[in-house]
Amino acid sequence: MNIINNQLIEAFKDFFIKNRRVVVTTIHILQVVLANYLAFLLRFEIALSSSYVNQLVHSLPILLVIRFVLYLQAGMYKDLWRYSSISDMISIIRTVSIGSVVFFIINRYFVGNVLYPPSVYVLEWILLLFISCGTRLFIRVCFKKYRNFRSSTKKILIIGTIAGEAIVREMKNNPKSSYIPIGFMDEDPYKKGLEIHGVPIFGQIDTLESVIKKQKPDEILISMVSTDSKTIKSIYDQCKPFNIPIKKLPGINDILVGNISVEARLGQRLIDANLVSQTQIQEALALQKKEGGMLGSILVKSGYIKEEELFSYLTEQSGISRMKPISLEDLIQREQVRYDIQSVREFIEGKTVMVTGAGGSIGSELCRQLIKYNPAHLLLYERYENSLFHIDHELTRFAENREKKNFTPVIGDMLDKRNLEYVFSTHRPQIVFHAAAHKHVPLLEQNPLEAVKNNVFGTKNVIEAAVKYNAESFVLISSDKAVNPTSTMGATKRIAEFLTIAMNAFSTTKFSTVRFGNVLGSNGSVIKIFEEQLQRGGPLTVTHPEIKRFFMLIPEAIQLVLMAAALKKGGEILVLDMGEQIKIVELAENLIRLSGFIPHKEIKVEFTGLRPGEKLYEELFDKSEQVISTLHEKFWLTIPDTPSLREFNNHIAELERIVRDNAIDEVVSAIKDIVPSFKCDSDGVNDQSPSQNTR
Repeated sequence: MNIINNQLIEAFKDFFIKNRRVVVTTIHILQVVLANYLAFLLRFEIALSSSYVNQLVHSLPILLVIRFVLYLQAGMYKDLWRYSSISDMISIIRTVSIGSVVFFIINRYFVGNVLYPPSVYVLEWILLLFISCGTRLFIRVCFKKYRNFRSSTKKILIIGTIAGEAIVREMKNNPKSSYIPIGFMDEDPYKKGLEIHGVPIFGQIDTLESVIKKQKPDEILISMVSTDSKTIKSIYDQCKPFNIPIKKLPGINDILVGNISVEARLGQRLIDANLVSQTQIQEALALQKKEGGMLGSILVKSGYIKEEELFSYLTEQSGISRMKPISLEDLIQREQVRYDIQSVREFIEGKTVMVTGAGGSIGSELCRQLIKYNPAHLLLYERYENSLFHIDHELTRFAENREKKNFTPVIGDMLDKRNLEYVFSTHRPQIVFHAAAHKHVPLLEQNPLEAVKNNVFGTKNVIEAAVKYNAESFVLISSDKAVNPTSTMGATKRIAEFLTIAMNAFSTTKFSTVRFGNVLGSNGSVIKIFEEQLQRGGPLTVTHPEIKRFFMLIPEAIQLVLMAAALKKGGEILVLDMGEQIKIVELAENLIRLSGFIPHKEIKVEFTGLRPGEKLYEELFDKSEQVISTLHEKFWLTIPDTPSLREFNNHIAELERIVRDNAIDEVVSAIKDIVPSFKCDSDGVNDQSPSQNTR
């Protein structure tokens, strides 16, 4: 029976769509007949004599022709009644009123029907207005009610009223929106009890849990102008018992970075919207050319526009489509590290810069940031052509609005000395960012010689080329796994640190090292693995219930690299204060919740045991390292004890022999000679106890 009913409904909809104008015109004619008939009934209190019935019948064709012609002329058959607005009501009033006047003149003076009751003219005008306008409003209300109660509609609670106002307006005006705003939360206590577009403001964010219990929203939307991770974490924790999806609007910079066309036309758009003047835009553009940065941020910093106004405008332009679920990055993001943009610009601008490993997670982000500081030439050095193609393609799109392309993709392997020699002799890079490395711990445990080749001798080759061709600065990307290493990967990165620091004392090139924690979202990171496991329905695998790691975001990592490059001295290791280490099992549970599932019930978490070379926790400093505070509270400098140059060179020569002879059985002992703190599985590395060096 349901199938038959559905078929009938679909057949009716199909007929109506194909013949809509005929159907709507017919309805209008019926409305005119009904209004005229009701006018006679009301005038004579339902008791119509035969003479007045004749008046109705003989005059009705004239009235219908007049109404029909004016109806067609006004194009009222084109209206979609469910979208009826005030302008549509005005059009109806104008058309009906003209029709009533024309009918009165023709019927009384041209036809000579003086017996037609004058009051019927007025009653028919009023009734037709009421029926025509009322029908449209009724359809619109019914459509909205239907949309509100569709099974696919979601009730959404919005946190933040400034940008939230634009979102609510779009949701209410967009018939295709699947969201029904049920309320706001806002940090301003004086807004409680007020309404925006008929949507109530329930109170402050700290009462969110009680509001969720009462209102039962399907989703939460964070639409605050500036949202730190502490606020997002508070919202997440209050929503956790209810397993409600949380979405957010991107920040000002996120919108502009994600949409180059918006950034390119932002100035003119703001002028058109009367938010800033032409003079202010010109001054901001001059400042942008001098110091760099986003035009929107410069306008706010200069006081030309309030951040709230800019955010609200950008949100209105981008709309609901920019809503996205909150991520693990949002939950762990710390206070943004501030650094001297001007000093970095002075260091980079007008110089030839080379990035090794340019197609990797860190290398590619470095390239994205460096290109904004206007280097004379940027060399993208990468051994994997697919990775290099993607970053080259991305930068090419970015450079479309520039006078010339100032970067060159180079396919090359740092183990190929001839290739390096050609690149350095041809392009003469003044600054080298060395991000190329093998990094996957379990794989390198099985292939220790490859770890030594790439991480030690690849680094050595790049260092020697930088020295030979008088590079001004060299920055090595290292890892916290280099501290008291328990893996071949960590030990080889420690040797790379020694190589860099040792060379600083014997060269005019300034050598610096940057020590990272785990980068969220990088190629092969635990998050990527968890996401793949989630797509398969789980379980998520964690090696140990107590295993924990330092985590940082790629933008933080790049800021650290740029800061290291701008240091006036060399020979140091720069380390970011990465806060507390995070348990991997908690990371897995949060990712499950953010994906809309319940941890340990709908998606399992399994413990598989520590892998070869894996620590329970990471450290930032070696016991032998001298830790020095910097002027910036988020950074430390450390100077490690390194082997004597003669002894170190002998060890490197021995490693070269081992690689040349493919003597895999000797590689671990040779590494231990250089890095005495290196402990492999046979030394019981998994029996870790808390260290003083985790900070």
